[in-house]
Amino acid sequence: MLEWLLILPALVACWMIQNHYLRRVSRASPIAPRFLALSRRTRARARAATLASAVTCAGAMVFALARPQAIVTTRDAQFERQDLIIVLDRSVSMRARDIAPSRLVRATSEIRNFLRHRPDAIDRVALVGFADSALVLSYPTADMGSLFFYLDWIDDDESPLFGTNMGGALIKALTLAEEDQRKTPKLFLLISDGEDLGAELDTALDMLRAARVRVHCIGIGSGAPVPIPVHTSGSRESLLLGDGNRPIMTRVSESTLRRIAETTGGRYVRSSSGSEMAAAISAIVQGERKLVGWKTTTDYRDLYDAGLAAALVAGAALWLIL
Repeated sequence: MLEWLLILPALVACWMIQNHYLRRVSRASPIAPRFLALSRRTRARARAATLASAVTCAGAMVFALARPQAIVTTRDAQFERQDLIIVLDRSVSMRARDIAPSRLVRATSEIRNFLRHRPDAIDRVALVGFADSALVLSYPTADMGSLFFYLDWIDDDESPLFGTNMGGALIKALTLAEEDQRKTPKLFLLISDGEDLGAELDTALDMLRAARVRVHCIGIGSGAPVPIPVHTSGSRESLLLGDGNRPIMTRVSESTLRRIAETTGGRYVRSSSGSEMAAAISAIVQGERKLVGWKTTTDYRDLYDAGLAAALVAGAALWLIL
């Protein structure tokens, strides 16, 4: 296509012939000075502008036809792949509604939001639910649809689960990580309102320290005490009652979650409205990433659109001049 650049000398030659002809006509038929202001003859400045516009338009069109490309090199950071183990509190106190629609439902919703946009550094995700006892709901998997299924099941299950054994849940999560055949680094995330009624927390912390595992904690709930709604079979919703038929109140207990995070070297984040939980999970994951190298990629970017734009502008200028 660059052979078409030969049209530029042809344009210049035609312009020179025309310019020579116009000069001869101007000398043969001069205009009286008093009529110069009314003359429509082409001036030398306009003829030069015509040449510049025509050459620019033709050159830009040839430039676009040649399909030039620019080499663009980018460097992307490569991070170590990690597995995320989410330890989710399912105890009855997580049904409190100081955060709409409830602490538990809001937590599962924010977990979904994070999983939909999880960073590339997270390879697989596991889910452990706990109340008085812990249960592995999903072993480490890259299938987010499977995790969404269990999160939906948690939302739909209205059975009241009494008791909160954080120590047992952490031991179950640690066992899950140690028994995994893929020795991918594990990232532990505990989501709870902080109430712990178990007796295994000290043992769990000793095991986590020995394994050099950091546990990051997110406490969900407002600071004010609130009642706990429960559903019993064949009845409508009612409040959980204690001695004297008075409603049992629950509030976030940050001390236990802070202790777990500080003892294991993790981070503690408070989620008082629930809306900041997905961002908190992302921040924790981002902070745990380990840079292992850089990936350099080379791409080619077309430049023909710049040539077409220049040809359009020059063609418009030529049309206005003529």
